[in-house]
Amino acid sequence: MSHQLKVGLIGVAGIARRHFPGWKESPHTELVALGDINPEILKVRGEEQGITQLYENPEDLINNPEIDIVDICTPNRLHTPLVIAALEAGKHVLCEKPLAATPEEIEQMIAARDKSGKMLMTAQHFRFSGEAEALKAEIDTGVLGEIYHARSWMLRRSWAPVTPGFLKKELSGGGPCIDIGVHILDLTLWMMGHPKPVSVSGVTQKKLAQQQGSFSSWFGTLPKEWD
Repeated sequence: MSHQLKVGLIGVAGIARRHFPGWKESPHTELVALGDINPEILKVRGEEQGITQLYENPEDLINNPEIDIVDICTPNRLHTPLVIAALEAGKHVLCEKPLAATPEEIEQMIAARDKSGKMLMTAQHFRFSGEAEALKAEIDTGVLGEIYHARSWMLRRSWAPVTPGFLKKELSGGGPCIDIGVHILDLTLWMMGHPKPVSVSGVTQKKLAQQQGSFSSWFGTLPKEWD
């Protein structure tokens, strides 16, 4: 590559802190701009990362002609309009998981991607772990035989994020399945060669969260507004 691709990141709290090291370590990219509607945290992140191009309006970052890639780390509900706007502006896009809260929104993103000719990637990083790559290589050689059944499960982390937006449905669009279930589901389908679903069923419940006095090791008694 003859030049570094310029990156602008939108949504600087929470998961963005996991993105900063990757962009800095890559010889192919340079993180040049940050965007967030919260001016205080935006200023702090800018100072931490040594970045002076700071945008309180994400559209201004997207329309910056210097930027080649837009990295979207906002709450889930904001993914769709930002992804589409960035693609329409001629940018490549990396978007945090889940890509969107509904299949219809994802279809809109795919249409915008196809029209733009740019790349759209969701941050399903489990595929890139050493364990996952090793198991995938074993499966692809056929040494394990035909994989016809899989049972996957995942438990939540034991530490507390600073701003738990994923616990508020109006921001996340769903519960644990949309938050961490997408990781293990993507990994399972990838391992098995993306078989086409014939039927899908599921059950969800939030009895523990709604039980009076429910306790979290993160924050003590669960706030009523969390769903």
